[in-house]
Amino acid sequence: MSEKLNLREKLHIGEKRTGGEKPRMSKKLKKAIIIAACAVGVCGAVWGGLTIARNAQRSDVKVYSVNDFCMTDYWGDTSSTSGMVTTDKIQKVFLSSSQTVNKVWVAEGDSVRKGDKLISYDSTLTQASVEQAKIDYDRQDESLTTAKNELEYLKKAKNKETLKQELDKLNAELDALKKKYDEDPDHLYNGDAPVTEGAIKDYKKTMTVKGADGSDQTVNVLYYSWLSTSRLNDSKVTEILTNLATLRADKDHPSVDTYVVLVQRYEDKVGGYVDNTVGLVITETYTAGDDTAVPAVPESRSVSFSVRSDLPEFEDTERKYDDAAIKKLQQKINLANMYLENSMEQKDLAKAIVDKAQEVKEKEVNLRLAKLSLDKKTKELGDGNVYAEFDGTVKAVRNADEAYNNSEAVIELSGGGGYYVTGTLSEMELGSVKVGDTVSISSWMTGAACEGTIVSIDDYPTTSGNSWGDGNRNVSYYPFKAFVEEDAALQANDYVDIQYQKAGTQEQGNSLYLQSWFIRTDNGKSYVMARNEDGRLEQRWVQTGRDLWGSYTQIRGGLTTDDYVAFPYGRDVVEGARTVEAAADELYNDGL
Repeated sequence: MSEKLNLREKLHIGEKRTGGEKPRMSKKLKKAIIIAACAVGVCGAVWGGLTIARNAQRSDVKVYSVNDFCMTDYWGDTSSTSGMVTTDKIQKVFLSSSQTVNKVWVAEGDSVRKGDKLISYDSTLTQASVEQAKIDYDRQDESLTTAKNELEYLKKAKNKETLKQELDKLNAELDALKKKYDEDPDHLYNGDAPVTEGAIKDYKKTMTVKGADGSDQTVNVLYYSWLSTSRLNDSKVTEILTNLATLRADKDHPSVDTYVVLVQRYEDKVGGYVDNTVGLVITETYTAGDDTAVPAVPESRSVSFSVRSDLPEFEDTERKYDDAAIKKLQQKINLANMYLENSMEQKDLAKAIVDKAQEVKEKEVNLRLAKLSLDKKTKELGDGNVYAEFDGTVKAVRNADEAYNNSEAVIELSGGGGYYVTGTLSEMELGSVKVGDTVSISSWMTGAACEGTIVSIDDYPTTSGNSWGDGNRNVSYYPFKAFVEEDAALQANDYVDIQYQKAGTQEQGNSLYLQSWFIRTDNGKSYVMARNEDGRLEQRWVQTGRDLWGSYTQIRGGLTTDDYVAFPYGRDVVEGARTVEAAADELYNDGL
């Protein structure tokens, strides 16, 4: 039985013939190897030629100055937050323009007990002023909510498929809320319920017609729910007039015309669309009776009608849902629909996101100012007295007019404490902001500026952070507290801005924030397609940092404003490609 030969045996490797003669390769095998080697060589030459030809056909890749697509002085390198002022054994009494001092009950240096009367005043403030402040607060709150929703859906507009899924989810939530609302006994509604014939309440229009004397007259046009199975005849027309409760013919009005539009819904269901409408002019005529006739003739009425096609059309009114949750959800759906249908380019979308984020910040400030105004006016409507909040010593008593003009307190009471302000910082800043750091503080109401010292940073995040330094709302925020000496010109319950320098930003110099569409990732590492010193494209790795609203990415290393980068997509964008400088407008005009 013959055995299978392995490759070494086939080539006679390691064999020795009798007499020490080395084995020889057969002529056929030698010829086959030569042919195979030639084939490989030819294929290599062809492939190399094709590669050279393909590279020769590539277009020069446009590269753009990093300086045209970046920010270098982003305000986020110094973070900002907002907070409220609280006091620790310090009380300052400020007057508003609507307050007039009646009597000051203490003098400088006096010792007072908690609850002692400090000052009495008259106020011209009215309840109407407080209600107006509440209206302003509600208006600012609604405006902020709208801006936040717009920012949310601007971000989601980057991915139309994701936005479509979000819209489907919102519509499902809306349907569920409407169903619950319709089932509430206070406003039951069933769109599948059958239509009941009768006047459509609280709905009418007017039109101008020619009167009997030829003059123009304005008449009411009424609307009437009508079943598709009903038929018009004298008795039905009389029933319509009765149900409309309109003017009827009598001895004072021998002839009366009533203008009415019959409205018939699809399948005669309450929720059906308007399937058909018919305009009618119903004329009712009154005939007086004759008691002298034999037999006596009673009074009578007759009706006639004609179709009229020029009556105002019935505008179908949607089901009204007087529910705050439904209204808010409908606003979100409207925004999602708007951005889903919007064909905004990526560059415009990125700018819109940045602008809207800044608008949200401004509206947050406006809302807090409105809240501060409301709280102060509500407090001022008290009994006209200010009382000591703790045991302490009166540090200052000032002339009321001078104090008001200089934005100073009329009375200052001290128990040996100071002020505390509370702000928030993002989780990304926990390592760069420490207890003992100095913060800059400025009052929203008076503009007074002072410094404070951070005395504590919470270990657990809050759900209502007000930090804007990172521009990233997808991170957790941690409350911190700063102490301010009692001599600062602050007020209890005042809102303030708090600024703090993050460690390391001074050493880093100006930060570089590049528009994110120039950056790609590979295995978790970020890179750009940049021009090298030979004028050719290279894949350059960069160190990235913060993400700003999904539009800008911080570049910590690997790229400078002097570099040029390519839009990193397209057949020609490969390492080694020739480059040509281009203006920013060319990238936009190329359909980015």
